[in-house]
Amino acid sequence: MNTPAADWSHIEPLLDEAMQALDDTDRTAVLLRYFESKSLREVGQTFGTTEDAARKRVNRAVDRLREFLTRRG
Repeated sequence: MNTPAADWSHIEPLLDEAMQALDDTDRTAVLLRYFESKSLREVGQTFGTTEDAARKRVNRAVDRLREFLTRRG
């Protein structure tokens, strides 16, 4: 979050595109965890799963985001 606004204007469209590439469940997990600052326990409760399952889902989604962004340079 300490990135200058000019950098975010470059990154934001790519992040939006990467988020849209995720399936609905993964996108929701990432949004809850990082944009709404929910705990993994709360993310798990939203999906009716355990904290560990939520952690795995969020980690896999972040890996997919990373792969997408890496391909885009």
